[in-house]
Amino acid sequence: MSSAEDRYRAAISTMESAAREQDEQRGLRERRLAEAQQQARAGMQQELAAAQKYAEHMDELNKRKQSAGGWATEKTLADKSRESLMEFGVHEEEADTGYTKYPTPSYGTPAVAAVVPPRPEPAPEPPAAAPEPPPRRGRHARQPEDEDDFSSTSWLV
Repeated sequence: MSSAEDRYRAAISTMESAAREQDEQRGLRERRLAEAQQQARAGMQQELAAAQKYAEHMDELNKRKQSAGGWATEKTLADKSRESLMEFGVHEEEADTGYTKYPTPSYGTPAVAAVVPPRPEPAPEPPAAAPEPPPRRGRHARQPEDEDDFSSTSWLV
């Protein structure tokens, strides 16, 4: 009887491990599904925000067009928010212009001089090749036509 009990316990253990593995796989699938849904939701919210901004911009352009009598000219559709403002100082959108920001000089302590590498000299240009002589024309070849030749024009018309 002990062998039948051992086989029974082994079968129960195998079934429990299979059920446990299926539960773990189901949990993993549900977690991946939740992550994918969250990413899709975030992407859709970004697209919705961009679409709303575009719709507001188009509404503004249509209002400008209607206020101009239905004419969609460059002046009508120009961004008027920047034209009417008197701006002083640096704004966030203009802050990073690519220019080097120099440090404020300190008059009490000597500043450490930055080492600037010397400019490399430009490579010498190769000597120019001798110009090709014009091709020789045949003995009975016609003269090239001169566009400024008015000898055949009648000036008495």
